[in-house]
Amino acid sequence: MESSVNGAPTIAGVGLVTALGQSSDETWEALVAGRAIADHARAPGFLGDERAIEMACRAASEALGGAGWSKSLRARAECGIFVGTSKGAIESWMRRDGDAGNFDLFAGLSRIDVELGRRLGFDGGPRVTLSSACSSGLHALVRAVMGIASGEIRRALVVGVEASVHPLFIASFKRLGVLAPEGHGCRPMDRDRRGFLVSEAAAAVCLQAGEEFAGRPNIRIDRWAIGGDGTHLTGGDPEGKALRKLLARVMSPRCDLVHAHATGTIVNDPVELAAISDAGQTPWIYSHKGALGHSLGAAGMVSVAINCLIHRHGKIPGNVRTQRPMDMGGLRCSDQVVETPIRRSVVCAAGFGGPLAVVGMESGDEA
Repeated sequence: MESSVNGAPTIAGVGLVTALGQSSDETWEALVAGRAIADHARAPGFLGDERAIEMACRAASEALGGAGWSKSLRARAECGIFVGTSKGAIESWMRRDGDAGNFDLFAGLSRIDVELGRRLGFDGGPRVTLSSACSSGLHALVRAVMGIASGEIRRALVVGVEASVHPLFIASFKRLGVLAPEGHGCRPMDRDRRGFLVSEAAAAVCLQAGEEFAGRPNIRIDRWAIGGDGTHLTGGDPEGKALRKLLARVMSPRCDLVHAHATGTIVNDPVELAAISDAGQTPWIYSHKGALGHSLGAAGMVSVAINCLIHRHGKIPGNVRTQRPMDMGGLRCSDQVVETPIRRSVVCAAGFGGPLAVVGMESGDEA
């Protein structure tokens, strides 16, 4: 499924919580300074079993502050909440339901949008949670864009959140052979890549119908495409056929930057790089995972938030751990900060089981 969005919705506010910062500004400063996590990492400053909920609320509050949405506006039926997460508030539901001998994953997933609505005053509009592995955040964003385009809503708070730095999931990923060895770090698009580090994150954007932001500098969601690759439960098509189709549709007609999924795994990175290269353009390519690790279901929305900052500041952080780049097939990649205006960028996300999403973002002076 794909779309070029008429009256493309505008990103009115951005919020970000990562292992390197409790706000978008803190994370941006860390990325530009070349900092990177050295091991599986939690976001600092959050305690207890409600980590995912607290992180989601922090990122959402920052985005709402940037958008200037009043509490009375949030309470309207035209304003919805869309959450992407692969596992939800895991420590809460594992403890509570485990004590009773029953694990209710779906109840754990839905708690985040319920708490966001209750704490932030969203009373009248739809609340939706999507879980599609590591594409969850981008799928939530696409669902919100569809809601605005159809007239179902006029505003949407979109949040991607993950707090899966837990022994159960670390052990599971280790058995799959996708984690970087101790001390190696995550090295996206590098010849010496050995896997990723798991990290926590929450990212949020406030979307609103484009005409309501007319005449003001903004970033819009102008194209999107979602699809499925049913090749294998934990491995994609080695030819990347589905991903190639999505990228070809969204990267057109212009693309200055691709924020790749690029997990630093042996299998994913060459397939993704080849698919991006075959789209016929020569954009800069970036992955935040070398610095921030892989936040699973939140990763796509983390990429969207960082792309907003890249558009705003006119610079791309360095791919800090990409010291021996793979064959880029004409794509441009740097381990240093690159100062360049970014008019149009693309974000990619892919998940176990085959869910894919690609989203296009465009800077403009009027909506």
